[in-house]
Formats: sequence, structure tokens, C-alpha cells
Amino acid sequence: MEILMALLCAALLLWFNRLIFTRLISPAQQGTAPVFAVIPAVGDGDGLEQTLRHLHWLQGEKLSQFTLLIVDAGLTPAGQDLVQALQRKDTSLLFCPAEEATLILKRKDDHGYFSL
Repeated sequence: MEILMALLCAALLLWFNRLIFTRLISPAQQGTAPVFAVIPAVGDGDGLEQTLRHLHWLQGEKLSQFTLLIVDAGLTPAGQDLVQALQRKDTSLLFCPAEEATLILKRKDDHGYFSL
């Protein structure tokens, strides 16, 4: 019984430490300027899904809030199909050609947020 109680206390302590740690490293969200995670996509989009998965994890853990923006930096047709499939899964995912990225990031009337 004592071993079970010790394991339970250790698990509770680990959970509490993780909660405190994530709150300490999490930046303040109020009063901040809009943040974009700009992902340059090239070729067939190798590594794009994994990158998005990691960024979604950050958002899910409430460690950071940002708008995901994939920039076409030379995608093949297969890469463009991949981006379209990813946009169907996540409607908040933004995509634009490299030439338009600067225009999107400089918009001031909507604080950087827009819809295509």
C-alpha cells in the first residue's frame, strides 16, 4: 500500500511540475502583436506535415499563439496538392505565393489577420 501511495505522489508531483513549467515558459498573450509562423515550402513539401504537427502541439499546449502561414517557395504540383490536403484538415492554415507574403505581413488595417 505504501508503494502505491509513493507512486501516486510521484506521479502527482511530476504532473504538477509540468503544469508549473508550461505556465512559466508560456508567454503572455494579451497585448501582444500578431505572430505568424511562416513556413517556406519547397519541392514536394517534405517535412511540412511534421513541422505543422509540432506547431499545432505548441498551440494545443497553450505555449504559443500564432497564425500558420505556408509560403510557396517553389512547390511542385505534388507539394501544392499536399498543402491543399492540409488546408482541408485545418481551415485556419493560410497559404500564399512568396510574392504575396510581404504584403500579407505588412497589412495594418486588420492587424495582420486576414482571410483568403
